[in-house]
Amino acid sequence: MGRWYENRRALAGIGIGLALILLVSVNTFAALKLRGFRLDLTEERVFTLSEGTKNLLARLEEPITLRLYVSGQVREQNAFLSSYADRVFDLLRAYEEASRGLVRVEYIDPEPFSQEEDRAVGFGLRPIALDDATVGYFGLAGTNATDDVEVIPLLAPERERFLEYDLTRLIYALAYPEKPVLAVLSSLPLNADPAQNFRPWRIYELLQQQYDLRWLAGEITRIDEDVDLLLLLHPQELSDPTLYAIDQFLMRGGKALVLVDPHSEAQAMRAGQMQAPATSSDLAPLFAAWGIRFDPEQVVADPSAARQVQMPGGGRQRIVPYLAWLALDERHFARDHPILNELSRLNLATAGYLEPEEEMELRFEPLLLSSPQAAAVDASTLRLFPDPLGMLRDFVPGERRLVIGALIQGRFRSAFPDGPPEGAEEGGEHRTQGVEEGAVIVVADSDLADDRMWLARQPLLGQEIDIPIADNADLIANALDYLAGSEVLTALRGRDVGLRPFTLLVDMQREAEQRYRAEEQQLLDRLAQLENRLRSLEVAEGEGEAVLTPEQRQAVERFRADILETRERLREVQRALRQDIERLEATVRFANIGAVPLVVVSFAILLALVRRARFRRHVRQRQEG
Repeated sequence: MGRWYENRRALAGIGIGLALILLVSVNTFAALKLRGFRLDLTEERVFTLSEGTKNLLARLEEPITLRLYVSGQVREQNAFLSSYADRVFDLLRAYEEASRGLVRVEYIDPEPFSQEEDRAVGFGLRPIALDDATVGYFGLAGTNATDDVEVIPLLAPERERFLEYDLTRLIYALAYPEKPVLAVLSSLPLNADPAQNFRPWRIYELLQQQYDLRWLAGEITRIDEDVDLLLLLHPQELSDPTLYAIDQFLMRGGKALVLVDPHSEAQAMRAGQMQAPATSSDLAPLFAAWGIRFDPEQVVADPSAARQVQMPGGGRQRIVPYLAWLALDERHFARDHPILNELSRLNLATAGYLEPEEEMELRFEPLLLSSPQAAAVDASTLRLFPDPLGMLRDFVPGERRLVIGALIQGRFRSAFPDGPPEGAEEGGEHRTQGVEEGAVIVVADSDLADDRMWLARQPLLGQEIDIPIADNADLIANALDYLAGSEVLTALRGRDVGLRPFTLLVDMQREAEQRYRAEEQQLLDRLAQLENRLRSLEVAEGEGEAVLTPEQRQAVERFRADILETRERLREVQRALRQDIERLEATVRFANIGAVPLVVVSFAILLALVRRARFRRHVRQRQEG
């Protein structure tokens, strides 16, 4: 009996040893021979390259080197970034394998004061401040065979769902390093602003980094064949030959971003007088041919998007909403469109609106919209001496959303069907219809490109730096990128590759948000009613203070009490939401951390007890036998 038991223990030890050897052998074989085989079981196929990326990698002809810089200190101090770095590296390895070896990936830890850190700085990677007063790096630098460089300065986890798009765009720029040609036509001093010591606007500097810019001035009789894109920013009083050159550029397949305006605040400010003779811009002949309407005498006023401004009154500064200056957020975006990816806020000033004609042949796709309460107001009342308070007092809400920006696609028809106008360049082929489908993006505001609309200047270490406060530049860059982008980039925009929301939590948050918004809107409506009552009682003389009867004062006090009560209700809604989410998270956490391991351990114990009982029964039978 004893010898049999000892032999069984020896065999078990040998079996365990052989199992370990087999495990190591299988893992080694898989690492060496099965690296190209992947099984992606995620719902959105987040670890699988898109067809657009695969097509790009299949067309590569020259090697591209991608250097992923991840500082060891970043990994040690931030477990989340460490996990995300692994995710990025795994995806880069997938690029390497799909490119037939033309994409080479290097993983680099730039230790402090090393040559690799100097190289990371030289590439322009953005440093990350660490707890021990040092800096680390988490970025990507790519180079091609001709030493062109493309960089992602910081691989921010906030862009995880656009990770594949960012990586593919970087590789695309290295594979096709020649910049698209962008021609710019504007009545504003984008390239040399006297109001800024003849410095170009910031948006112009940003576009110079991405495009081969050509400034168009004077009368334009022809747009060169090698021009890929056209930016028309506040085009004023264009002659027929210039309009014809733009028209024929579109007919031969060109694409354009057009920013018109019923009143250019930037132009009025630089003219030194609000009564500037002309601050509106229009492309009426071309718009008519495309089938869209734009009235340069109408401005969108929107109470839900109005920006707060200061104005003097009653011997003090008042903060009032200016209905003609808009801060558009996600509620005003067509969020399913790639042009608006990741944009959160746009600052506009005295913007107009667009409408499609009833028999419009082209496709009209709204991108930026007002709220349903918006209405159109006369632009002439804003060009001389705008009165935000009077505008608020006289405003009558509308009943429909107004389109501020739109994408127009299709085969464009010429605005000059009878041939070139007098003065146009002769000798070129006249086209009455586009040779292929074209695209034009029209936004009814040009002030969004002005530095004042989206940049704030702040002092830092004895210098003045520009801090973006809105996504205006990103909108222009995205629009041009969309128009110039290949099918590879177009197919990748907006592809969710990282976000895995807990839908039950999201639904709970959405439900609470709806309740919150409903009560908030009721409060705002009551506030507007009270303000209208108070405004009707303002006296002309004195300092503009309102005269209230005792009954009206009591109404004000009751309203203030209602405000406190409503705020308490809002806090209760938020508190209840937080408690529900915390209970659900606790349940899920217990299921993941406690319940699953508990089930596994219980099953293992049960299995061990069953095997032990069988073994004892087997031993007892041998003894009895």
